[in-house]
Amino acid sequence: MFLGSTAIRDNAARIFLKDTFNKERVNQCSYDLAIGEDAYIVGQSIPVKLTKAEPYLVLEPGQFAILTCHEKICLPPEIMGFITLRNRYKMQGLVNVSGFHVEPTFTEQLVFAVQNVSATDIRLKYLDPTFTIFFAEVRDNTSPTKKLEDPRQGITLQDIAQLGGSTITLSKLKEEMDQLRRMVFVYAPIIVAATIAIIVALLKK
Repeated sequence: MFLGSTAIRDNAARIFLKDTFNKERVNQCSYDLAIGEDAYIVGQSIPVKLTKAEPYLVLEPGQFAILTCHEKICLPPEIMGFITLRNRYKMQGLVNVSGFHVEPTFTEQLVFAVQNVSATDIRLKYLDPTFTIFFAEVRDNTSPTKKLEDPRQGITLQDIAQLGGSTITLSKLKEEMDQLRRMVFVYAPIIVAATIAIIVALLKK
């Protein structure tokens, strides 16, 4: 059974850590998660810090990114979560390529890997509701609680390594094609002239 709005509010202190719960983001049977301050775009050297002064993150077509959530989650043994992108971002072409559920007893900051599969840039903003999480009851969970000595905070080197390497975006591909076109335009006449000269010289012999 999924938790409704009243149950989410009643269990907020058991689900959310460090006053990151916002009652305005509670829906009928879900909660909208906001983008956190840590983000990483594949191909860049280091993660970036989003702030209220500089809140925007731009994903070019084809680019991958790692995003964090502002909310800190601490699920009790009898509750699990299911995560999806909000529809407005799906319609723009943003795809979640990481996990879609949160296990009971999870006690870390949520981190997502996403990709822009559209043909245009997608702009994300710090603290904007971007993901939606649904909470469901879990019955007869007898597995021991997992306690992490050092819970995740932000983006780790392992996260970056898993999506490591550069991203070939459509804009980069277009730039390379334009450069190739310019090279052909400049050097093609020279090559043709040289070829003709060689053929003429051979015919004279």
